[in-house]
Amino acid sequence: MHAMLLCAGLGTRLRPLTDERPKPLVPLVGRPLASFALDAPARHGVRHVVANAHHLAAQIDPGLRPWCERHGHSLTTLTETAILGTGGGIRNALPHLGGGDFIVFNGDVLASPDLTAAVAHHRATGALMTMVLRDDPRAERAGVIELTAAGRVVRMLNEGPVADEPTTRCLFTGIYVLSSAIADELPAEGCVVKHTLRRLLAKGARVSGVIERSPWYDLGTPAAYADASFALASGSLAWPGWSAPADGVVRGEGVRIDAGVTLVGPLVLGDGAAVRSAGPLRECIVWDGATVEAPAERVIVSRGHRVAIP
Repeated sequence: MHAMLLCAGLGTRLRPLTDERPKPLVPLVGRPLASFALDAPARHGVRHVVANAHHLAAQIDPGLRPWCERHGHSLTTLTETAILGTGGGIRNALPHLGGGDFIVFNGDVLASPDLTAAVAHHRATGALMTMVLRDDPRAERAGVIELTAAGRVVRMLNEGPVADEPTTRCLFTGIYVLSSAIADELPAEGCVVKHTLRRLLAKGARVSGVIERSPWYDLGTPAAYADASFALASGSLAWPGWSAPADGVVRGEGVRIDAGVTLVGPLVLGDGAAVRSAGPLRECIVWDGATVEAPAERVIVSRGHRVAIP
């Protein structure tokens, strides 16, 4: 099976950190963020991944290829000279996605959904699109997707007539299964939800949904990025294949720490990070090759920037 990893976004909410790296390659406990998005497709048996790229596009392929190879994935990277949006990006990638059903995964979310169940529901219902959803109060702010008990999406963003049966008001996770037959409904440029989903619902086409209950993080802001980093570092968030350090301090290779520094977890220190001076370092994320002066608390430090964690 094939999967598409959406990696072309500008990462505006994480600036200035994303002036250095595209958001899918922002480090999360020593791994590129988007590498976590490869884990669930690998468990489902995906063997080929297509990634689109735009912002700092030259970094995407070398940043993801080693992680694809770990999972036995081949990787095709498509550079968008002008950003095409999610719908346009998928349309542009269709010739590389095998001509059947395929998985789409936002490259900037941390999630471990049951894709096997999502694909099975997609095929059992004959849907053109199956959305992985959450019964989550954040939906009211982010945009509600309404799902019936039978697993059919009937309404989005409070648009159109109210459904004539009870629905669950859900949050869209940025993960979905698509049929290649959806090609004609995809825009050349634009959003797959606001364009394609809206058109499918207006036509009465089958759009399905499954509710996922495993943890989900949208790492679009410094606060959300820090929350996920510290949850992994402390062990409060379990992740397949990840073992949190006992002291909550994630240390990369070649970390240098001055004698007068005290490390207070949760902390993440990337490969080659340096902690200088003296005093406590608490709730900080120091990227690989970056230097931070102690004492410091609740900051993200890259090679070129220092960002306070709200």
